[in-house]
Amino acid sequence: MAILKRCITSLVLAFMLGTFGLVLAPPLGRVAQPLLCAGALEPETRLRGLQFRCIAAADGRITSVPTEQVIVYSIPLLTLLLWLPVYGILVERERRARRARGTMAEDLAASVIARAEILRILHQSAFGRPGLLRAAELTMVLWVHPPNDRPYEAQVAWLVDDESLSRMTVGAIVAVRINPRRPQHVYPAQAWAHYAWWHS
Repeated sequence: MAILKRCITSLVLAFMLGTFGLVLAPPLGRVAQPLLCAGALEPETRLRGLQFRCIAAADGRITSVPTEQVIVYSIPLLTLLLWLPVYGILVERERRARRARGTMAEDLAASVIARAEILRILHQSAFGRPGLLRAAELTMVLWVHPPNDRPYEAQVAWLVDDESLSRMTVGAIVAVRINPRRPQHVYPAQAWAHYAWWHS
């Protein structure tokens, strides 16, 4: 079922990319050249909009090719050409997500509580996601104080619920969880903040 869903998603994305690609880069219509023109299929801009012409290989004769015909042939071909690369990108993203979630689960299982001071807030943006519709994504630099080790600096990306956003100011002290074996992965120890694993 997951493979079928991924195939459909890839096909839809490839279709959208092919359509936008043809609009933004009309020369992509040449992909339909073997089906529509015994020569060179070239786009040309006229007052009435984009048009295509066929320059015959035999005698150089120029004939107009209806734009609709180029669209009908080129978009399916572009979709097929783009489908496999898009599918590969989706597969790699899913693998990366599984690895990041696995690492996070391992870290939390071996984690200890520590405290951290917010040194800098590098970036803040709104974040929308089912179950976290009112949250902000913060990229911060923390000064982490492990229980039995030297303090160190770490850059983190967290999701923070909007109602708790006022707590995240420079100089504030927050409770965190760290895996001593991977101390650069710093996780929030509060229910109102979440680790942005996709930045791992």
